[in-house]
Amino acid sequence: MYILQPSLFSFEELQKLESKERLPLFFSVLDLRPYAKELRSITPQGATGHSREAILRALLVAPLEGISQFTALHLRLTSDLRFRYQCGFPIDRPVPSIATFSRVFAQIVKKDLAEKLFYDLVMQCRAEGIITGTTIAIDSTAIDAYERKQPKSRCQETGNATWGAKFDSFGNKITWFGYKIHLAVDADSELPVALEVTPAHVNDGDMAPSLMTQVNNQAKEVCKNYLMDGGYDHLKNYETAHQYKAQAIIPLNLRNEKEPPAGYTSNGTPRCSMGFEMVYAGADGNYLKFRCPHVMGKVECPHGSAWCSSSNYGMV
Repeated sequence: MYILQPSLFSFEELQKLESKERLPLFFSVLDLRPYAKELRSITPQGATGHSREAILRALLVAPLEGISQFTALHLRLTSDLRFRYQCGFPIDRPVPSIATFSRVFAQIVKKDLAEKLFYDLVMQCRAEGIITGTTIAIDSTAIDAYERKQPKSRCQETGNATWGAKFDSFGNKITWFGYKIHLAVDADSELPVALEVTPAHVNDGDMAPSLMTQVNNQAKEVCKNYLMDGGYDHLKNYETAHQYKAQAIIPLNLRNEKEPPAGYTSNGTPRCSMGFEMVYAGADGNYLKFRCPHVMGKVECPHGSAWCSSSNYGMV
């Protein structure tokens, strides 16, 4: 079943939010001064450098404009005066070189500034009630890498990009060379609240406990449900959710299923003496309750209910 995702804005509003208005809106809610301060050079020698806040703005807005390379970003800033001005660069000076963008980007990565900015924004959204965090969905997505491809046996030892494979929603196997981004997303606002980036070969189910721990540390005992797909059907994920007083809702992964114990179905439902699957009838304290399927009208047992129980209520 597919549900059409409603648009956040009407068509008329989207027409108004052109690039010239969208970028000022984007920058108006971001105070980048504390992060830019950590990128400034501490040595006063040399010519006047470029504004680190402007460079940070350009790097942050590049994905919104479909820019994925420093060369393309440099070209856009050189040819588009409006874009250059909105990023905070003076229009009477040359834009930073490609090497400058690369060097500042390396600083951002080394000092984890992008991660710090992300979690600062998450906490701001929590404080303003935009992110409720009562239901969290966890999943991963592929990130292609531009690195030189290596044999699988070698690249798994480096911690860099590796070969990964997963099944899509239609059961097709997808392979790629690169990384995975593992996300915990607030189901109400659809905004991410925690993330981890790993090489592509890392199993999805291994990263869920770390994401749940991050969510719990942000606001203790707020999340009630963690939603995950069958790839997360690991005991440690149920245990971690229970540790944080939440429920892990995960479909059973039947690909490597073992024979269920005698008297039970593959999903843990008990069977009656005739082998029929019993009917769930609610919870009794800390226990799940199942009743006779004949009494519940689900099957026509040749022995009726008397074979298992002398009560008209049937076996429980």
